[in-house]
This record gives sequence, C-alpha cells and structure tokens, in this order.
Amino acid sequence: MEESNNIPEAEPPKKWYHNLTNARFHQSILMISLITAFITLPVFIIVYRYVPKLELPIGDGFRLDHILTFILIFSLVFIFVRTFRFYIYIIAIIGLIGMTFTNFTGMYTMGDLVHDYKELLFDLSKETVKSKGENVSPDVEIELELREAIDYTNPVVREYAVNNAVKNFKDQEGLASNYKLIQYFSVFKEIVNGWEYVNDPSGEDYYSKASETINLLQADGKFKGDCDDYSILMAACIKAIGGEVRLVRATIKSDNGEEVGHLYPEVKVGTEKDMKEINYLIKTVLFPSEASGKELHYYLDPKGYIWLNFDYNDFYPGGRYQTEIRNSTIRI
Repeated sequence: MEESNNIPEAEPPKKWYHNLTNARFHQSILMISLITAFITLPVFIIVYRYVPKLELPIGDGFRLDHILTFILIFSLVFIFVRTFRFYIYIIAIIGLIGMTFTNFTGMYTMGDLVHDYKELLFDLSKETVKSKGENVSPDVEIELELREAIDYTNPVVREYAVNNAVKNFKDQEGLASNYKLIQYFSVFKEIVNGWEYVNDPSGEDYYSKASETINLLQADGKFKGDCDDYSILMAACIKAIGGEVRLVRATIKSDNGEEVGHLYPEVKVGTEKDMKEINYLIKTVLFPSEASGKELHYYLDPKGYIWLNFDYNDFYPGGRYQTEIRNSTIRI
C-alpha cells in the first residue's frame, strides 16, 4: 500500500495591498514617514533654490516647483530610510535614550532640540539680503533740518519710546543675546502698525518733529505723515532707548515713472555673526506671520556692522528696500 506524502501547499505571496489592514505595517510606515520628514526639510531648503522657477498664476503666485521638489526629495529619502530602517531605528533608539537622559538632567531639553532644529532650518535658508548701495555725503542743510526734527530728548518722545519698548515681546526677551533688539522690534511694531501715509504740503518738504507726530495720536490713535515723518519718529524713538540709528536718503521711481525722493531708517543690530539669531527671532518668534516666506534686508558697513532696514514697506523689521541706490546716509 502506497503511503501518500501530504506536502503542505505553499501559501501564495501576499499582495502589497494586504498590508494596508496590518497595524504593524501602519506603525512602521508612520515611523519611517516621521524620520523622512525630519531629514527632508533641511535637504529641501538647500536644494530648492537651485530648481528652475515654475509658478502658476494663482493668487500671488503658486510655486509648483516647490511642491514637486519637496515630493521628489521626500520620496527618495523615504526609500532610503525604508531600505536601511534597521540601522536607522538603532540610531534613533540610541538618540532617544540619550535625549531622555539629558532632558531629565537639564543638560539638553526637548525645548532646546526644537529650538536648535528650527534655527538650523533658518540658518540653511539664509534668507537675508545685503544691500549693495553706496553711501555719499548728505546735503548739509537737509541734515541739519532732520537732526532738529529728531527730538529724542523731548519728554514726549522719551515717554512714548520707553513705554512701547516693553509693550510687546516681553516674554521673549530671554531668547535674545541682546535684550535691546527685542525692544527695538517692539517699538517698530507699534509705529509701523499705527502709521497712515499723508503727503507733505504741495511743493515743499515738511519735516514734522517726532514729538509733533506722537501728539497726533490724541486724535484717533494713528500716526500721520510721509516717509520723512516716519523716519524721523522711528529714529527718535530708537535713539531715545539707547539704540544706534541712521537715515538713508534715496531716489525711487513712482508708478508713473517719475523720480521721487525717499527717506528710511536703518538700525544697528550687530555683526554678520548675529544675523543667524536675528533671522530666527524675527521669522520664527516675533513676526512669524508677517515675515513668512520673506527675506531680511540689511546693509553691511565697512566696519562689519549690520544695519537692519526699518522702513514701512513690510510689517516686520528687515523688510524690502524700495531701491538699492543710496544718495546719502545720516548717522543720528
């Protein structure tokens, strides 16, 4: 009698979509995706500036090249992480154990990690633009008129500047190596958000004193004047709280092609090594919505000091310059 050999049939290989209902599969994909995203962001910041611009006419312009670049980088990193996930998991576990120890001992907390990661992203983006404009001597008569209008020792100006230097961002003062920066930015926020543009009398330049402009608040809580009056007020307030400020005279083209004069303030905020911290403070902590996706603009003087643009073109310090051409600079 022949014995039958019952050899179990091999199970057919599972299709890829069978894994979609597998909880362990979901957890693995989630972990890989998180690690991939963590790696992708800094890589994207380095790569995207070299990708040709592809913009769709939607709203202010939809950057399709950014979306496609991010998807491509994410996909490549995802494949890499999934292929070598065993080794990456080991590294992640060791890092997690080390992070747990340093967090509980206070040597390096999770807050420090998040802060440093954000700072890394902004350091890689290098979203600062140095002005290449030249400086020449100002007109002496105009300089004297402007200096007279910047009455920073006036009690009205001093009181306004001091009160508004601590009105905003008080909880963030500890994040800056120089607390004065936070106070400059607080003053900037109050002035730029309260400004309404009004022309000078026809045919002449009228330089309103800073104290006069502050008194206009009594009517409706708004400052009023042109670029000269704005610059005078900003310079007086920054000077009144111990800051270094200067005014830049420039020439710009209006919408009808006519050349017109422009005046704007710049504030001394440190040297180039300080721009990493300033960039992080403005774009992440103090003005995240106003400065989102925008650059910081500044002037680097021959001594290596940074003068940050405090003009009213944008609602954050370091907004765009209306022109790169500088007719003269007046140090206050």
